[in-house]
Amino acid sequence: HPVQALQQAAAVLGLPRDASKDQARSAWKLLVRDTHPDVMQARGVPPEAMKLAERRLQTINEAWKQNSAKEAA
Repeated sequence: HPVQALQQAAAVLGLPRDASKDQARSAWKLLVRDTHPDVMQARGVPPEAMKLAERRLQTINEAWKQNSAKEAA
């Protein structure tokens, strides 16, 4: 269901449903910065945690795409 998907995307980004495009972009950028594989590697995160971070980053990016599509519609 599209509304449920948007609610899930907002939850992944840590946003209320009525968040502005700027709020969504800021949240997305912070999450990407914290979970980016290069950053995680520089922190000395073990390989197992790197795999979790990569999956989390993929989820964050998918949520961003859904939220951006909502803004474009």
